[in-house]
Amino acid sequence: HRALWKGGVLHRDVSPGNLMVYRLRGKFIGVLNDYDLSSFKRDGPSGLERTGTIPFMAIDLLTPEAIAGEVEHLYAHD
Repeated sequence: HRALWKGGVLHRDVSPGNLMVYRLRGKFIGVLNDYDLSSFKRDGPSGLERTGTIPFMAIDLLTPEAIAGEVEHLYAHD
C-alpha cells in the first residue's frame, strides 16, 4: 500500500476483505486487491470520491468539509 501511495495511487478501500496473505519460502507476503474505487492523486479531490467500506473509513473523510472536497486525502485515510 505504501508503494502505491508514494506512486500517486489512492486505493480508497483498504479493509480486511481486500487483503490476501500467503506464505512463500517461509515468508508471509501481503497483497492488496480490489482497485475499482482507486484513483490517482494528480486528479485531485472532487468531494464525490468518498468511497470505501464505511466501518473502515477515516472519520475525517465523512465530515461536511471532506464531502465538499476541502480535506486532503492523506495516507492514513486510505
